Amino acid sequence: MNDTNQDIVGVRFVEAGAVSYCCSDDVDLGVGDYVVVRTDRGERLGWVVISPDQVLANEHLGPMRVVDRPASQADIEMWQANRERAKEDTKRAQELAARADPRIRVASVEYDIAGEYCDLAIASSERVSYDWLQQQAADLFHANLQVRQVGDRDRAKALGGLGVCGRALCCATWQIEFPSISIKMAKEQDLSPNPAKISGVCGRLLCCLSYEVDAYRELRGDLPQAGKRVTTPAGRARVLGVNVFKQVVRLRMEQTREVIEIPADELRQQYGTAVRPLDLDEKVEKPARRQDRQRRDSALATLEPIASRRPGPRSKRDAEPSASADDGATASGSGEEEPGKRRRRRGRRGGRRRRGGGGGSGGDSGSSNS
Repeated sequence: MNDTNQDIVGVRFVEAGAVSYCCSDDVDLGVGDYVVVRTDRGERLGWVVISPDQVLANEHLGPMRVVDRPASQADIEMWQANRERAKEDTKRAQELAARADPRIRVASVEYDIAGEYCDLAIASSERVSYDWLQQQAADLFHANLQVRQVGDRDRAKALGGLGVCGRALCCATWQIEFPSISIKMAKEQDLSPNPAKISGVCGRLLCCLSYEVDAYRELRGDLPQAGKRVTTPAGRARVLGVNVFKQVVRLRMEQTREVIEIPADELRQQYGTAVRPLDLDEKVEKPARRQDRQRRDSALATLEPIASRRPGPRSKRDAEPSASADDGATASGSGEEEPGKRRRRRGRRGGRRRRGGGGGSGGDSGSSNS
């Protein structure tokens, strides 16, 4: 243990409050000892929760307060009297605030040992101006008063009370920091998303929703969530729910509407192979199969030669040109013309222009005259 930690202790001023590290100035202190700490707003009474030999070197950073002295019996009695005074002044401050702004709820009132300094905490659903409250409350309490706005959870922590479980609020007994809570945590634990059933006295989501969510996630693992559709060898099905404690998954077949239960371990072994999410089959595998089919068809069309026309009976119209073409090729090849057939004269399209616009005789006479 480093020698610099021998004079540092952890002090708490409020039950389940933050720990403040203070320098003890060579005063021998242990866990549970009451001390008086000098602050900017008077002397405050606290108790040691971390002894010097329990303080780590990386825990105390920044400026530290100084322990003025161990608390005497007179200091403890004055501190208890100011706590009773603070309870009465909390009611008076709430009456004062309700007359001017009903949105303001007084969370707590705290005094120093001498009762000269007062810290007033208020809560509201929105940001409000409280300068008027600070002036009027200072005149009412006859103290140097300072007002600060806190959240609904801080107000429940200061006031205390019982939770839905019947026990004292966690935030008022042992919880130091407020965890981040979301409605998703309730769904992962198969709880009703009704805010009235999963909210605490502060109106926020229960802090205990974060206590067991990691265990639920570990037990659930990679199993499909309720409402998801999956494909099985027997057809498509919808997941009705997962019993985390019994490790059973309930499925309803879409074709037969039959409800079946499968052990979670068996479904884990088949999930991704025989049993797959329907989204995976439609969005990922189906387009991939379509691309592979198109690529295969394109490759076959490129590699395979074009098949020739199959021989078969042809119509008379198709047979005549081919026959004449064959005969013409034979005649031209032999140099002889068949009798009864005239060789087609090739010339300009339309023939020679006839003069005179007459018939065939006019055309002949015109040609002879020329």
